[in-house]
Amino acid sequence: MNNVQLVGRLAKDPIARDRGDTRITELTLVTERPRIRDGKVQKDPETGYPIKDAEFHKITIFNGMGMGVRNHKEKGDLLAVTGRIHYTRWTDNEGQTRYGCEIIAEDVEFI
Repeated sequence: MNNVQLVGRLAKDPIARDRGDTRITELTLVTERPRIRDGKVQKDPETGYPIKDAEFHKITIFNGMGMGVRNHKEKGDLLAVTGRIHYTRWTDNEGQTRYGCEIIAEDVEFI
C-alpha cells in the first residue's frame, strides 16, 4: 500500500505550469517532528520545549485540484495532503544517474 498523509506549511508560494492539456501545481510542504536521540525527545535546555526538526516534501498536484491551491494559498499557509510516493530516475547532462522523490497529491485540504 502506498499512502502518505502530511500536514504542514507551504515553504514558498505554489508554482503553476501547464504541460499541454495538463495543469501542474508544485509546492513544497514543510512538516515538523520532535528530535529524538537515544529514544528520548530532545528538549531545549532554556525553554524546556521539544526541539523540532523540519522536513521538506515536494508535492505535485495535477489538473483541477491544484487550482484552489494556486489561487488561494501562499507561503506559510497550513495544508493537509493525502497522496502517494512517486520515485523517478533520469540521466543528467553529464551522464550521471539521478534519483528523485515526490508526493503525488490525491487530496488537498485547506486548514
